[in-house]
Amino acid sequence: MTVLLILLAAFPVRIAVLGDRTGSPDDAEFEIAVDAIVEMSPDIVLSVGDFVEGNGDVETAREDWDNILPILERLTLRFPFVYTPGNNDIWNDQTENYWREYTSTEPSRIEEISGITFVVLDTSRDDRLSMDDLDTIKSFIEEIDTDNPWILVTHKPFWFMSYQDSTVVSDFKKLMTESGPLAVVGGHIHRFAADREDGVLYISAGPSGSAIWEPDTEHGRFTQFGWMTIWPDSAAYAVVDARGVYSETINTGEEMNLFYLYRNEMFAGRQLEMELESAVLTLRPVEDRTRTVRLSINAGNWNLHPDTLEIELMEDPVELHFTQSPEGSPYPSPVITVNMEYGSRNKELSFEYYWPVLRTANAFITEPVLDGTASPGEYRGILQTDFANPEGQPTDLPGTGFRAATDEENLFICTEMRVSSPESEDYAGFIFSSGDSFYWLRVWRDGTTKALIIPPEGEWEDWEEGYSIVIETDGAEWCVEAVFDISLLDPEEDYVGVHLYRVVDDDYATWVYPIEFDASTMGRIWLE
Repeated sequence: MTVLLILLAAFPVRIAVLGDRTGSPDDAEFEIAVDAIVEMSPDIVLSVGDFVEGNGDVETAREDWDNILPILERLTLRFPFVYTPGNNDIWNDQTENYWREYTSTEPSRIEEISGITFVVLDTSRDDRLSMDDLDTIKSFIEEIDTDNPWILVTHKPFWFMSYQDSTVVSDFKKLMTESGPLAVVGGHIHRFAADREDGVLYISAGPSGSAIWEPDTEHGRFTQFGWMTIWPDSAAYAVVDARGVYSETINTGEEMNLFYLYRNEMFAGRQLEMELESAVLTLRPVEDRTRTVRLSINAGNWNLHPDTLEIELMEDPVELHFTQSPEGSPYPSPVITVNMEYGSRNKELSFEYYWPVLRTANAFITEPVLDGTASPGEYRGILQTDFANPEGQPTDLPGTGFRAATDEENLFICTEMRVSSPESEDYAGFIFSSGDSFYWLRVWRDGTTKALIIPPEGEWEDWEEGYSIVIETDGAEWCVEAVFDISLLDPEEDYVGVHLYRVVDDDYATWVYPIEFDASTMGRIWLE
């Protein structure tokens, strides 16, 4: 009885939940969140991971750890702090060692603080919840007293994420119901959502320091931190940002998942082709019910008709047909504004879909020489000069273009760029699809290069063979001439899928808009 009274006297326990910082970090917002947590003086701070950006470069990750730790120390030196690793914190063995060095914790572990047991599960390198993950969770549960309050925290909230094995997720939820954590907490998605099932609170914590261009409170998309109050047998959750405090009911897990699916899966449009007089757009159903979808189309340079539509989307896909008469540049490309209801509460959904444009270039068979210049006869195709900025409008970057050629075994690309300023950071980027993988090369004007292989699963790898580059500059212009092994790129139907872009300081220009790691929306260089 004495122990019980002491335990009850310690409750409630107030836990601040610190969200992601990565994915275009906004350190000003992150510091505001940290300062607010300090002022509210919680009993515990619980992180959901993703402190450092890294961008696949281990040295950049180390620099980011050195920069972010002084900010985190405003919390870690004042309050008990629970570290959770994210996919930007750990993506290979070396960054896992960094994690141990900078946090002095194991990626997966059990911690007991203020009468609460925290089970931390490392999912930094997992794309899906697996049976191995469940076995790890079970092994942790066997080590704790589940009659006492406990919380499971992991970076990726698989219980809310699409493309999971429904059987494994179902087994996971059964395990949670049987073992009875007060809460299951994740992050990663950069969107808040909460559900309660069988007495367990499931949370996806929104970001605390990632750039949010268009905050959307109703859909959980805004800079925030969580405030969780724990009693011996229950948990309550509120969301805090500079604009107010919100209850856990603002966005459910079902609504978050549907929001994602509508934005990413409903449209299956054929890429726009300037040589055609028509365009086709397919809408695919997401919910098992009829929805009225209203489309308003800003046609850009494409003169699409009709420009407004209202569609009853039922159980089968709907194919929409448009006439088109594009003029001049493909940019600005069409933007479709969608308005509809979704979810069991019929929440309003409004978002924009950027209709991708099929960009093509020809690589004629010649006898190119890798010397940093496009000599007469080497590149017979036209100079590709129509590039877009991050909003899909024609770019303001001066003099950016490229040509392609082939000697049947290799693909040559000569990218010509006018120098904006001698002091500017200026680089060209190449992303190729190859089977289910992507090859990503960045080349800076000063000769620095970064090359990565991005497989469908597992760790990113250094791309070391199968390409060569030469850089030439005369002060006013600079050129990257690159040669790539065609067999490495695994072309389909005699073309190579590619994104080609340029970044100068904060300015950006891309040949195909938008850039996505998706082979179906990449540009095509035909091997003639």
